[in-house]
Amino acid sequence: MNNLSVLILCFYISVFSVNLSAIEPHNWNKLLDSSNEQYLVLSPDDEQTLLFHQVNYPSIETLSEGREALGGLEFYSQNTNSPKNEIYSHLTLVNANNEQSIIKPKLGVILDFNWSPNSKLIALLVHYNHKTTLWLYDIQLQILQELNNKNLSTRIGGRHLRWLPDNKTILVKQAINQFLPPLKNSLKPKIESTELQKIQGRTYTHLLNDKIKQQRFKSFTDSELISINIKGKVKTLGHISMVDDFYVSPNGQYLLISSLPAKLSTLVPYKKWGRHYNILNLTTNISSSPLPQLKDKYKLKKDSVPIGSRSVQWLPFESATISWVEAVDGGDMTKDLAIHDNIYKLSFPFNGQKDLILSTKWRYYDIYWSKSGTGVLQQWRYKDKQALTQLIHYSDLNSVKTLSQRDYRDKYQDIGDPYSDRTSMGNRVLVEDELSNIFFMSLGQSKTGVTPYVDSYNKTEQNRVFTSKGSYLEVPIKITPNALIIKKEAPDNPPQYIRLTGKQKKYASVIYTDNSQMQFRHKPELINYQRDDGLNLQGTLHLPNSYNSKPDKKYPAVLWIYPKAFKNKKLSEQNTIATNQFRKFNPNGPLVFLHDNIAVFESPSMPIVAENNGQPNDQFIEQLIMNAQAAVIALEKTGKIDVQHLAIMGHSYGAFAVTNLLAHTDLFKAGIAKSGAYNRTLTPFGFQGEKRNLWQAKKNYLDISPFLFADKINEPLLLVHGENDLNTGTYPIQSKRMYQALVANNKTAKLIMLPFEGHNYKAKENLNQVLIQQSNWLKQWLKIN
Repeated sequence: MNNLSVLILCFYISVFSVNLSAIEPHNWNKLLDSSNEQYLVLSPDDEQTLLFHQVNYPSIETLSEGREALGGLEFYSQNTNSPKNEIYSHLTLVNANNEQSIIKPKLGVILDFNWSPNSKLIALLVHYNHKTTLWLYDIQLQILQELNNKNLSTRIGGRHLRWLPDNKTILVKQAINQFLPPLKNSLKPKIESTELQKIQGRTYTHLLNDKIKQQRFKSFTDSELISINIKGKVKTLGHISMVDDFYVSPNGQYLLISSLPAKLSTLVPYKKWGRHYNILNLTTNISSSPLPQLKDKYKLKKDSVPIGSRSVQWLPFESATISWVEAVDGGDMTKDLAIHDNIYKLSFPFNGQKDLILSTKWRYYDIYWSKSGTGVLQQWRYKDKQALTQLIHYSDLNSVKTLSQRDYRDKYQDIGDPYSDRTSMGNRVLVEDELSNIFFMSLGQSKTGVTPYVDSYNKTEQNRVFTSKGSYLEVPIKITPNALIIKKEAPDNPPQYIRLTGKQKKYASVIYTDNSQMQFRHKPELINYQRDDGLNLQGTLHLPNSYNSKPDKKYPAVLWIYPKAFKNKKLSEQNTIATNQFRKFNPNGPLVFLHDNIAVFESPSMPIVAENNGQPNDQFIEQLIMNAQAAVIALEKTGKIDVQHLAIMGHSYGAFAVTNLLAHTDLFKAGIAKSGAYNRTLTPFGFQGEKRNLWQAKKNYLDISPFLFADKINEPLLLVHGENDLNTGTYPIQSKRMYQALVANNKTAKLIMLPFEGHNYKAKENLNQVLIQQSNWLKQWLKIN
C-alpha cells in the first residue's frame, strides 16, 4: 500500500505520521466489523424480497486506487466503477414461503441489480479486479453465473442496467476508455476573462477550465449502449456520447436516453449541467432528438429554472409516449404570469407536434403517474414558501382534487410523498390498488414526536391505512396493491422487516431480522427546554451503560450540534426527534462516546431565527450562544450531567458552529470539529442558507468566521478533515488554515488529515484511527480515567 498514512499534526511542537497498517488492534475494530446495513427491494410480482448487505466501511486499499477529480466528480483512472457508488457484499433472497438463500459472487462486490419483469431472474453488475461485468442469477436453479466478460461502465448515472419486456434482454453501458494514463498538467498559462465569464456562483473546485480537463472528462464518461441476452450474446445499440441515464418505453421498442451536453460548462460542476435527450429505436438503432436541450443551471433565483426540457419520462399508461416540462416564463418565476410551466407529450414516431397535457400556476416540482392514468402533481412557490399537491387523472384533467397546500417548511403539515416504484425497464410508476387508491407515506412529525403513517387517496375519499403504534418505531418502506412492508424497531429491539397484509393490514409475517446486537442499556431521553428568549428547544440525552441513579454520580458529556436557519419562530420549535430508534454503531456519529462512559446530548436544537425582517445570520453568534447556554442549563437540571466537564463536537456546518462556540464562550472544556469551514471569506458567494455574498454582508461574514477569532479559542480543539473533500465550501484548506492559526496563537490543537477521504469518512483504517484519536482527546481533556 502506498501513502497509507494519516498525517497528524499536533501543537506540542511535533509533526508525525502514523502508519495505519502498524496500529495495534483496538476495540473499535470489532465494532466496525460488526456493523451492517440492509437495503430492501421487492420483486415485480411482490412475492419475493431482496436484501442488499452493504459494505459500509471498505478498506483503505479500495479508496486508495488512483482517482481524479473533474467537474465535481471523482473517477478511478484504472477502473470503470465510480467512487460514489455503494457496494454490496451479498444479497439475501427471501421467497414467498420466507425461505432464504444467499446470492454472493465468489470474488468481487455487487454494484447494481435489476429484477426481470417476470421475477424469475436477477441481473447483477459485479466488480472485481478493476472490471465490472454482467451476471445473472436464476432463482429456480439457484445458479449465479457471468453472462459476458464485457467491461461495463458505472462512472456516471443513477442505475446502470435495464431489462426489456421479453425477459431475455438486458441493456447496459460498455466502457469505451477502460483505463486512462495519469493526467499530464498543461504547460500553457490558464487565462480567465470577464469578457467570457459574466456570472460567478459558489466556490467550486476541479472545474473543467481547460481543454485537457474537458477531454479527460469526456474520455472517462464516454460509453456505448449494448444489449446482452441471457445467453450472453451482445448487440451494439449505437454510440451516443456521455450517456447519463436510460429508460425503456412500456412497449419495449424505444429507449429514452439522457446524456451530457456536448459543450461542458467551465463554470459549474456536473450536477448543474443541462441534459440532451435522444430516443433510440431498438429495432432500427436509429435515434432522434425531438426535445429542446436543457440548459446549464447557473446562478438562478430560488424557484427559477434553466430553459429546456425538464422531468422527461415515459407515460406508463401509453405504449411509447414521452412527457416533459418547459418553463413558460423563461425560467424566471418573478414574472407576473398566470402560468409558469407547461407539461407536454409526444408519441411515436416522435416527429409530430407536441401536445399540451396541462399547465401549472406555480413552479412545477414533480408529477407521478400510475398505469391507469391517475397522477399526482406537485407545485411550489418560493415567494410565500407554499407547496401544492393535487390528485389528477389523465382522462379528465379538468377534475383536480387538492390534497395539500402548506408552508413547505412546516413539517407538522407534511402529508409525505406519493409512493411509486421503479419497473424493470427503469420507469417510475405510481402504485395503485384495484380500487384506484394511491398511497402517501409520511413521517408523521408532530408535537408529540414522530409517528409514521400511510394514507390512501382516490377521487372521493381519503383513508388512514397504517399508523405506527406503541413504543415501537414502525416506518413504512414499501407498498404493493395488497401488502405493506414496514421496518419495525425500538431502542432495545433491532430492526425487523415485516409484511402486513389483509384489508386492515393486521396480518404480519417477518421477512428478515437484523442481527445487530444492542449496545446501550439506557433508553434515550427527550429533553424539552427553553432558551432565554422563550424559544422552545429539545434534544436527546443518551447515558452510558455504567450510569446508575445515585445522586452523587454525574457524568461528563459531549454535545453533537448542527445549527439550522429559520425565518419563522414557530417552525423553528417543531419537534422532529424520534427517540424509539434502535441505535446501531455509527463511527461517524457521537454515540461512540458512550463506550467511553461519556454521556451524549445528541442534536440539541440550534435554531438561528431571523429577526425584524432581517436574515438569520445577522444574529448568528448571539443566537448560537443562547442555544448552547440553554442546552447546558437543561443538562444541569437533569442532575445526571457534570456541566463542568462538557465537550462540543460537530460535522460540516456543525464543525463551524463548534469553533465559534469555543471562540465566544467558556462553556466547554474541549472541542472536535470534522470537515468544517472556518473562514467565510473563502466561501464569498454564499454558504449553507446564506444567500448574500461577502460584499453584500461583509461585516456578517467576518463576524461569524472563527478563523478570525482563533486567538480567543482557549480550549483544546481536535480538527479532522478528508484530504479529498470536494464538498462546496469545506475544502481541506479550511482545516489546515484553522490549525495553523491556532498554532500561531499558541493554542492547543491537533489536526488529522485522512488520506483518500471525502466529506464523510469511509475507510475502516481511517475510521479506526479517528475513533482512537477522538476517544483519547476527550479522555485527556475531560480528565476521564
